[in-house]
Amino acid sequence: MSDMSDMERHGNEIGDSMRKTWRKPARLVVSTLISLGLAGGLVAAMSSPAAAAGRWCDGDVCLKTYDVGTWHGRVEVQIWARPNMTVHGRVWNSRAGWGVNTQVESFTGYRTYIGYTYPKRNFPAGSQLCAQGWWHRGGSHYTSLGLRCVTVTR
Repeated sequence: MSDMSDMERHGNEIGDSMRKTWRKPARLVVSTLISLGLAGGLVAAMSSPAAAAGRWCDGDVCLKTYDVGTWHGRVEVQIWARPNMTVHGRVWNSRAGWGVNTQVESFTGYRTYIGYTYPKRNFPAGSQLCAQGWWHRGGSHYTSLGLRCVTVTR
């Protein structure tokens, strides 16, 4: 004869049964979470870096890039222009010896000027890609409207 009472024996059987019943859904949940985590990690590993292309602003000037890593095919300088302003932008890289002025434009009203540049080259990782907006004040007088630089990364 057993030392356990019927209540203890049935209680243990019920407990064992419940533990077995809860193990299957728990395993399913854990395996699903692991699968989702692995799939999410794979998608993240295949995606472009978050700061590879984007738009960064300072004052009335924004620098916009479209490319990933050190290669830059097109870079924009955006300038907030006010009535009776003549503006242009300058885009350059701190270590590549590359720089270009954008087209000069005059405005009679409020508008965003967009100057396009096409470097079509690799810039050194760690160098600065910069854009500066200039207001033509007449003669050889210019006023900077803002300067924005971003670090080129791989």
